[in-house]
Amino acid sequence: MATSSSRPANGMSDGKQKHVSNIKIGGGASPPRKRSSHSIQVPITSTWGGDERHFDVSITDENPQSPGPDTKQKNGQTALEECERNPKFGTATLSSAQVSDQLLKVLQDSTNIHQDVNNGKENNSDERRSSGRHSTASDHSTEQSDDYSMTRSHDSGDSLAPSSWTSFAQSLFTVKGSSSYCCAALPQPLLPKYEKADHLASLASWVTILRIMGDLPDLDVVDKIDVAGQSSPPTVQVRQYFHKKYTKKDVEDAHKKYTELFKNPGFTEAKSLPFLSDKSVSMLEKVQFICALGIYQPDIRDELYCQVCKQLTNNPSRNSTVRGWVLLYLMAGSFSPTERFSPCFLQFLQESMPEHANRVERILRRTFITGTRAFPPSWLEFQAAKNGKPILLPVALMNGNRMLVEADSVTTVQELCRQIANRIGLEHIEGFSIYITLMQRISCLGHGLHRVMDAVSECEQHTRQMGMKESTSTWRLYFRKEYFTPWHEHNNDPIGIDLVYQQVMRGVSVGEYVCDKDEVLVMMAAQRYFVEHGSDLKPDSIESFLTGWLPGDKKPEEELKSWIEKVTKVLETDILKSKIKADTLKADVVTFAKNKWFHMFSRFYDASKIQGPDTSWSQVILGLNFKGVQVMDDKENIKMQIPFIEISGVTRSRHTTTISTVKSEEYLIYSLHSEDLYRMLSMFLEGLKRKSKYGLVVQDCSQYDGAIGLGVQKGDLVKLDHQYDHLRNADVFKGTCQRTGKSETMPRDLLYILPVIEQPSKDMMGMVTVQLRKEFNPFMMLVNTENRKEEHTLISFSKHHFRSSNENRMSKFLSKASIKKDKSSQLWKFSKDPLKKPLLKKTCYRDELRQTSCRCFLAIQQFMGDATNKDHISDFELANNCILEPSMRSRHLREEVYCQLMKQLTHNPDKASEDRGWQLLVQMSSTVIPGSDLVEECELFMKGSPHRMAAPCLDRFQTTKRNGFRQYPPHQKEYELLRSTELTIKFDIVLPFNERETVEVESTSRVFDVKQQLLTKFDLVDSAMEYGLFFALRDRGPQYSSTNAKTTSGHKRGSDNNITVLSANDGDYFMDALCHVDRFWTKLSHSGRASQTEQGPPPAPHVFFMKKIWVNAEPGQSRTADSIFHFPQELPNYLRGFHKFSDVDLGKMAAYIYRGQFGDDMSGMINFHENINALIPRSHTKTKSVDEWRKAVQTNLQLTKGLSSDKAKEQFLKIIYTWPTYGSVFFEVKQRAMKNLPKYLLLAVNPNGVLLMDPESKDIVASYEYGKIPNWAFDEYSFTLVVGESSNATKIFFETSVGHNIDDIVMSYVAWTMNTHIKKRPKYAGVTVGESSC
Repeated sequence: MATSSSRPANGMSDGKQKHVSNIKIGGGASPPRKRSSHSIQVPITSTWGGDERHFDVSITDENPQSPGPDTKQKNGQTALEECERNPKFGTATLSSAQVSDQLLKVLQDSTNIHQDVNNGKENNSDERRSSGRHSTASDHSTEQSDDYSMTRSHDSGDSLAPSSWTSFAQSLFTVKGSSSYCCAALPQPLLPKYEKADHLASLASWVTILRIMGDLPDLDVVDKIDVAGQSSPPTVQVRQYFHKKYTKKDVEDAHKKYTELFKNPGFTEAKSLPFLSDKSVSMLEKVQFICALGIYQPDIRDELYCQVCKQLTNNPSRNSTVRGWVLLYLMAGSFSPTERFSPCFLQFLQESMPEHANRVERILRRTFITGTRAFPPSWLEFQAAKNGKPILLPVALMNGNRMLVEADSVTTVQELCRQIANRIGLEHIEGFSIYITLMQRISCLGHGLHRVMDAVSECEQHTRQMGMKESTSTWRLYFRKEYFTPWHEHNNDPIGIDLVYQQVMRGVSVGEYVCDKDEVLVMMAAQRYFVEHGSDLKPDSIESFLTGWLPGDKKPEEELKSWIEKVTKVLETDILKSKIKADTLKADVVTFAKNKWFHMFSRFYDASKIQGPDTSWSQVILGLNFKGVQVMDDKENIKMQIPFIEISGVTRSRHTTTISTVKSEEYLIYSLHSEDLYRMLSMFLEGLKRKSKYGLVVQDCSQYDGAIGLGVQKGDLVKLDHQYDHLRNADVFKGTCQRTGKSETMPRDLLYILPVIEQPSKDMMGMVTVQLRKEFNPFMMLVNTENRKEEHTLISFSKHHFRSSNENRMSKFLSKASIKKDKSSQLWKFSKDPLKKPLLKKTCYRDELRQTSCRCFLAIQQFMGDATNKDHISDFELANNCILEPSMRSRHLREEVYCQLMKQLTHNPDKASEDRGWQLLVQMSSTVIPGSDLVEECELFMKGSPHRMAAPCLDRFQTTKRNGFRQYPPHQKEYELLRSTELTIKFDIVLPFNERETVEVESTSRVFDVKQQLLTKFDLVDSAMEYGLFFALRDRGPQYSSTNAKTTSGHKRGSDNNITVLSANDGDYFMDALCHVDRFWTKLSHSGRASQTEQGPPPAPHVFFMKKIWVNAEPGQSRTADSIFHFPQELPNYLRGFHKFSDVDLGKMAAYIYRGQFGDDMSGMINFHENINALIPRSHTKTKSVDEWRKAVQTNLQLTKGLSSDKAKEQFLKIIYTWPTYGSVFFEVKQRAMKNLPKYLLLAVNPNGVLLMDPESKDIVASYEYGKIPNWAFDEYSFTLVVGESSNATKIFFETSVGHNIDDIVMSYVAWTMNTHIKKRPKYAGVTVGESSC
């Protein structure tokens, strides 16, 4: 069998291997999923041979070398460097994120499939890709899920799938008893298949998965040299296979070949197997193939997940198990299982090893929300996954700074932008976007729900098409201003002003922004010079500056003197005389650029066609900026403009967006980005109206009963006293008529709020007046629509999207009730009857969602009290497990549940039922929102409802739409908050020394927001990266170390008081982080003590806030940091004797400790014998008698009399600061492999690196800087450190149960070190692999 084959040790490396090894390293091999023994196994890094270097801290080199001698690579690098120096972003259109138009053309050309193949089924491939059974990508990432046609269910029944893995396999697998690890050929796919292509793909995936996990040798073939462009990307290969026609004979022949393959895997003669390549492929290509199958074909996603889960169940091989988890992680980041298997899979993860299952579950939940990705994992993701590390993406800012930001496979552009904004302190993120460049190609990724790693994967595939390795792909990421919002204000955002200012000045220099007059360029040159050099007017300095900054066509030597004179004159006569400040000048430049080059600060969309009342254009660019909508040709000539004041409404269908104007004209725009265009236009129009102060009188006062006698006329412009946002609930508006100058109070129905910030021009008002004179007044209809307060129902929506109401029952001809009006036909309103089918048509078409939808409706009825809760499930579990959890897993269920909730809240006769329904809708709105088709219906429903909870529900709905979805259903505390009168949840955050600080947390608060609250209170906002939030749990089990000192400083510890410490991710919602800890770690912690104590509810985790990265920690720099964090966290390490010190006056140190905690209060010295361990290190308490120590301390207390508490703490820290172990996190570990090291060690992690210390003498026996640590890994019982260069790397294996803590702190220091050094790199310089580290 495969497990007994002799294979090389390099396993899953990127090089092409003839065989894959199943090497056993370490202790006995017990089943990984339910392991009772505590045998020590080598963690992740040992299972992947070869590619040990993960974090290339050589990024500190100032001048990176070319990656290799390959000619094409050199040429590509030269082209990149040229683009890198002067990247001209211009009118870079919004990337499609899934498959950009250019790459799509390359992929389609490479398939070489003609229209006569498959009876012409290649026609209309775009439509097929978007909506057909096969798909290269999800419908659209911005819709958070897939939109495929009906998928086959795994069984014909409607019963809910079992939730446990074993029962699922017994119930639904084609071969019973096949739920455990096996290396034999599959007689049939695990789940029933109804298409021959799906059947063959399942057999091929089984072989590939076994090869990835090392359970089946690879083909022993002679590799052929690939010609550039000959190798098709995995998505194209998969598509080609699925487009072939297969017969029954093809399936039978394939089974015979697979039987032969498993008899002799390495040297089989079986060739031309469907979906399998006859040549040897790299491990990355195998992984990409598996993920491409799931991305392209939704019908086999459950099959792929089941095959991997089967191999992870009772797997005797540690290497195979780890590889399987890595594959599962990459799959979970690419696509999610269907609703049929999702509950079972989540339960499978709950019962598995938390170190692996925890990562998979987190990324799977993110995939549920974001939807199926477009491309299989990139080389970068593969490296990160197999090493168990995050991806660090380098991003260049327009001010020349660069930073590394953390990402994973599901990270969206919105998340990346938010992370950058938090790091640099950017207040207003609107209008900033991410751009990606590859050679001369530039694409805007926007700031929405597009996956960043899809763009990286696309670049890697393009690089491979050029004949180079994916690892040499030289893409770049930029963070820059894409557009200005119409209400843009930059007065309170100096960071934003500087970024845009630098972008503008750089753009002028490289010719991106063109000054049409020399006077403008002279002024900008003077402004730039003043900001950089101040009042220094030396001619040499000005000449040097102009030589480097002026555009290329302005630099002839004969003209340079003239430029110097002009710039000097402006500096002397204008800028210096006005005594303007540099920040004010920057803001002026930004305002000038906003108005001067407004068409360049636009979001650009490729539009295949635009149809207007009298015009039609094809293949044009549509620009959206703060002035309105522009249509341009490929030469950037403006063909048409539509200002916002003319737009009356925006609607959207699948691939079109319709703009309606007050002139009663409609423009139909065909674009692949119709979703984003609709969202942006709606946001601009809504924001303009909220911030507008201008209204138009739409009818004469004589025609309106409540306005008779007012001094305004039809067509008058009125300036309101307040913004419309503050007057939304008012029945009357107060404002000044611009025609008469008089203040008037008028009914709201008299005014149409104009979507403008500034007063409209006379020409614009003239156009509006013309429209008012028409017989059909469009403004009246808009006013009536906006001001109507009647309840909104789904009656109109149901006509187009709901199923037929009589589908549940016998035909009307046979029904007695058909004689009368069928009341149940009104599916859009309240009903006490259960649903037998979903409401929405598209949910009915998906077999695996039907029963879940009906179960959700029953749970809604039970929660609202309209149905009996026979199982006596608590409201919290009923809402979360039966309603919100399924809604988060599927966009279709999301929309179905929203419709069901609005149905039950429409004409509900029971007030108690209605109140509980609104509670449920509030929690739903806080968690997820539906697709764009239903968003407007939900908002109208909430706006029109008179219920007291409608307004807060709408507020939460819009906040979720703006900030993103949650990953977990609401926490128990959020339900308690909803039933109380409080607006926020109050948490006690534990500081060192057990001090507590209360913070207020909302459902939308992220971990970073909570950190900012605390840092603001302590005036440490600039040190956000140095501090962290931690969740601490007790009683995880006897294996935990009692020495995780730094993260638990100030807490009494012992063998009976074990603590688990888990770091919180800054980007996560705080309540999501709490839910995650509850689900994975609290239950595990609780189970560890179940045998010793009575089983009760799991203990709630405590939240700690502490110094995490000890940089900028010199004593005396910040009194607050020294007093609240540095001293309390360093003191326990000192008292436990973890530091090595000599020639230190311990009496003086004890005096500082005493003064620092008690000041001048001497009462603590009365019982000195009880407090000695809190003043003298444990290792030295026995060196003198208690009385001798008392006298020494009292003497030094007299010498330090009058010293303040803060000063005493500072003096204590200054002494420790000189020691090499200052600021360390200490861990007690055990090692057996290195004979030159003690068996028991203290492992210390601090800014200098990782130190290994003798626990007795406290001597440092080894130290490793972070630049010498290319990789590390951990599991439940161990931590492995890889040190040295890759050719001479040494693995040091430590036994410890806090490997996750060591991993977290080492990762934090490595990220900080790399971020520090990347800032020292030359501006816009590049390195290979997109400069990235993973």
